[in-house]
Amino acid sequence: MIFLNAPIQQQQIIDLLNNYNENGVTFELESHKGMKLVFKTNMEDLDAAAKLAKATIKAQPWGSVLYFQAGVEK
Repeated sequence: MIFLNAPIQQQQIIDLLNNYNENGVTFELESHKGMKLVFKTNMEDLDAAAKLAKATIKAQPWGSVLYFQAGVEK
């Protein structure tokens, strides 16, 4: 699983990643507590999945100005 710490635009991030499906890669919200969003993914390389999620968010008009963290949930 991967996590995102995002204080704002959480619903947009959730909607974006829950609906992401490119090259067979998917994300699904597992839990949401405070500013921490945890997503399941079918990617085996979780570091790459976190980077992909971050790049996908940053590519959005509203995401390019967001400050947030992405990483692997241990």
